[in-house]
Amino acid sequence: MKKLAAAVIMFCALLSCRSSGAEVVDKIEIIVNDEMITRREIDRLLFPIYQRYKTMYDGQDLISKTSEARAKVIEQLIEDKLIYSETKKYKIEIDDKDIEEKIQAAMSKVGGKEEFEKALAEQQITIKELRARYKEQAASRRLIEQKVGVKVTMTPLEVENYYREHMDQFTQPEEVLLRNILIKLGGNPAKAANLARDISKRLKEGCDFGGLAKIYSQGPAAEDGGLIGYVKRGDMMPEIDGVIFKLKEGEISDIIQTAMGYHIFKVEEKRAGKVVSLKEARRYVEEALFMEKMNHKTKAWVQGLKKNAYIEIR
Repeated sequence: MKKLAAAVIMFCALLSCRSSGAEVVDKIEIIVNDEMITRREIDRLLFPIYQRYKTMYDGQDLISKTSEARAKVIEQLIEDKLIYSETKKYKIEIDDKDIEEKIQAAMSKVGGKEEFEKALAEQQITIKELRARYKEQAASRRLIEQKVGVKVTMTPLEVENYYREHMDQFTQPEEVLLRNILIKLGGNPAKAANLARDISKRLKEGCDFGGLAKIYSQGPAAEDGGLIGYVKRGDMMPEIDGVIFKLKEGEISDIIQTAMGYHIFKVEEKRAGKVVSLKEARRYVEEALFMEKMNHKTKAWVQGLKKNAYIEIR
């Protein structure tokens, strides 16, 4: 019952800290060496998770899932602060110019200064706090590279083993480049069926598929002449899949009826499935293996930091 009560209190705090005009709670929740984690930091990271969970759970399930997420957020924040605390110990310095470039890049990404400031306001974070966060992250990354990254090594045998163990990632399935004309049933299925038959007849007589798609198709790719792009088995409905992968390049399907309406497809190109060789995939394999080993070593390194750290949860 105590845990449930605590979860309810936390749940209510999340709502109150986002309410219009509410005073932001900035109580110190955890001390990690000489770094502090505030309730505001925790709630800021937890809020988008909570918003997503609201669409998936309710009642006790929502409270339980949010409580679990809060514990994970806290654990991540503790690890982040441990690493940042080490950056001070090793005097890791980050150029302010690099941070400003990152700010400008983020500003451009969201569409300019006005949209950027609006996004910051929604997240309840100031530009000063964002600069500090970017600086902390950059310093932490640099320290990890120095303390962990330089120790990561790979042998040719390890690369080959990784490739074999993840063969599914290097198998390209059969694909077809499709165009589609869709006539929706609407309020008059008979009229839709007649139109689909007329279009099918005109295609068999040699009319341009893309041109007819632009005129008649009610699918999302109509303006592009019905060009959907490459699809693989399983991307489309079973009744469509069973037809399109039997077509040859340049061939047009008969009318296919689904709950959406009447479809006609044209296969522009076919790509046979194949396995990407290790030679072709080596760079990707090496990068993936490096990141796997890097993450493993980083976790071990952080666990070592925890053993010698001062951590107080209030």
